[in-house]
Amino acid sequence: MNLYAILTGDLVRSSAVEASRYPALLQALQQCLQQFCPPGIAPPVLFRGDGFQLATLPSQAFMAALQTRLTLLSLQSDARLAIAIAPAEQLRADLNQSTGQAFTLSGQLLDQLQEQRWDWLDPQQPLTTAEQLLLQLVSVQLQQLTARQAGVLLAYLQQQRPPHQQLASFFNTSRVNITHLLNQAQYGLISQVVDYFTSRYAGHQGGTSDA
Repeated sequence: MNLYAILTGDLVRSSAVEASRYPALLQALQQCLQQFCPPGIAPPVLFRGDGFQLATLPSQAFMAALQTRLTLLSLQSDARLAIAIAPAEQLRADLNQSTGQAFTLSGQLLDQLQEQRWDWLDPQQPLTTAEQLLLQLVSVQLQQLTARQAGVLLAYLQQQRPPHQQLASFFNTSRVNITHLLNQAQYGLISQVVDYFTSRYAGHQGGTSDA
């Protein structure tokens, strides 16, 4: 049985986003999602103006969700995200035409989200209470980040956790400033959570799509 991670989301308070900022916001979101689309799997889609969906490998699900929110937070926006790990029996070349338990669960989970910014559902290997709490604690931490902190943490993760001096050069600032921003973002703890959720699904590699 091939398991996939389906991330379904929408922008928070998208109607409040200035029209001049919207194209850049959607472009950044699309580029972020595209990074987590494995070969042979349908590309991510944007729909209804503020909705989006991504199919990826279970081991990449948390990192994809995290980087998606950091991308938006760095642009002074955010998203609600529903992550479902389950079979996707008809994963086609177009996600809009794909079906399966993973798609159904992800969509239903998003509809149920209220105050939470993300949630995770895995019928085969349900999250423990401690894992659910960990997920929500990270979410609360993300909501407290400034756009600058989110941008630096995003770059740190995207660049495979480089030395702080390398990030300082990237942002044209001092190493001390980068270290300060990363510490404020709790980068060490968040990196450990990334590693935890990645290893949780290390044995699930998904499969190929039906074109």
